[in-house]
Amino acid sequence: MSISTKRGDTGTTGLLYGGRVRKDSARIECNGAVDEAQAALGYARAVVLSAGSSGPGNLTGDALDGMLVSIERDLWVLMAEVATADNKRVKLVAGTSLVTQEMVDVLTSRVTALEALQIVPK
Repeated sequence: MSISTKRGDTGTTGLLYGGRVRKDSARIECNGAVDEAQAALGYARAVVLSAGSSGPGNLTGDALDGMLVSIERDLWVLMAEVATADNKRVKLVAGTSLVTQEMVDVLTSRVTALEALQIVPK
């Protein structure tokens, strides 16, 4: 089985639920940036899990890992929403492919809690 489609590259990419946009569109650029953030979070998880120690403040390694996994999952939801054409948004499901206010509120609370730790880099 070949990975080549033998159809060439038209400079566009497919969206979730159909439609196409240019590969240099803001929508695709945004998803690329979110994907990079997920990669950084994955690396952070690997570091936390290999260290086997506690994180800043009273966070255990497992608690910090759980927080990072949750953020990664929320970013997948964001990527689905961004990758959907405006006329297909009715197909999105809150919390699965559409970011909810509750998701934003939880992230905001986590940021506030982490900022309160006043972590100073060494």
